[in-house]
Amino acid sequence: GSTAYSVAAGGSMVHPNVPAILLTPVCPHTLSFRPIILPDYAELELRVPTDARSNAWLSFDGRARQELGRGDSVRVRMSENPVP
Repeated sequence: GSTAYSVAAGGSMVHPNVPAILLTPVCPHTLSFRPIILPDYAELELRVPTDARSNAWLSFDGRARQELGRGDSVRVRMSENPVP
């Protein structure tokens, strides 16, 4: 599942009862991108710079992929209806 996928990419294991967001970069192109655990109330905005050399790809639990172009962004937050 997503836990094994995250751990394989260097992410942490988080107990299911911990209200947190785990963000794990997969195949980052630099060592400065590290997994991070955030509180469940955190909101992130990830943006592709307008002067980026290329587009970026976003993957959700290793399933659906979405291409992000220059200047595009995505907001990440905990669902109002988390899966139990």
